Amino acid sequence: MKNVLLTTESGSDPSEEIIRETGLRIIPMGVAVGNELRADRTFPVTEVFEEYRRTKKVPTTSAVNPQEYIHFFSQLRAEKPEAAIFHVTYTSKASCTYRNAEMALRELGDKNIYLIDSENVSGGISLLLLRAARILKEADCTEEAADRIRREAGKIRTVFIPDTLEYLRAGGRVSNAAYLGASLLSVKPLIRIENGELKASKKYRGKMEKVAFEVLEDYFKENSPDRSEMILFYVEGFSGELLERLKEETLRRGIKRVFTFPIGCVISCHGGPGAFGIAGVREE
Repeated sequence: MKNVLLTTESGSDPSEEIIRETGLRIIPMGVAVGNELRADRTFPVTEVFEEYRRTKKVPTTSAVNPQEYIHFFSQLRAEKPEAAIFHVTYTSKASCTYRNAEMALRELGDKNIYLIDSENVSGGISLLLLRAARILKEADCTEEAADRIRREAGKIRTVFIPDTLEYLRAGGRVSNAAYLGASLLSVKPLIRIENGELKASKKYRGKMEKVAFEVLEDYFKENSPDRSEMILFYVEGFSGELLERLKEETLRRGIKRVFTFPIGCVISCHGGPGAFGIAGVREE
């Protein structure tokens, strides 16, 4: 198809390479650092960590609100009056971005904007955006494209593992007792994205140098991923040398194209420094 636009929120964490490849347009989510609400992707993740070290409070994140969506879509429509717009949102199970976008579209009454729940976060959405861009080139009509992208969303499998539970504890997502026990035993819980929800699953023990390879091994065993592409994503503080070794191992296992890139403030606020994640497509 011609004359289409692919859009998303900043919590999708697309790399510059993916932005170039897809022609993506991005609307920022918000991050409250101290008393200031700042736009995601306009400042480095290290400032999130500096704020936590200073205050022992994790910056909070906020969804795009309906008025921001109205402004965003109206600007795009003024720029490309006839374009079909496909907007891929952060999972509706973990953010109100999808609901807010629905509200905006009801007010706009624009029938040529297609809203798609990614059922995912961060690198998982970025992988869906890559696939969506290809679908938009191949599809014969907008309804077919939207249906295919929604089906593709259900195939994406994403996991990530924090290096520390400190940020999850500070954000109220694990108890002090669980945090202390995990810290003493060097336990790292794997977070899976299942049906759009973030769920803690298997626990790994040890340093990230060992655990990351165990996670990668289990990912391949459990998902039988499509070999075309995979994303390895990480939070500031993850070892660059370790990342390269993981990429080499992923390529050795037959994945043709491996993207590696840091993720932004939204997931970093929860995962903390040094977290690591994998996004792939489950082979049918």
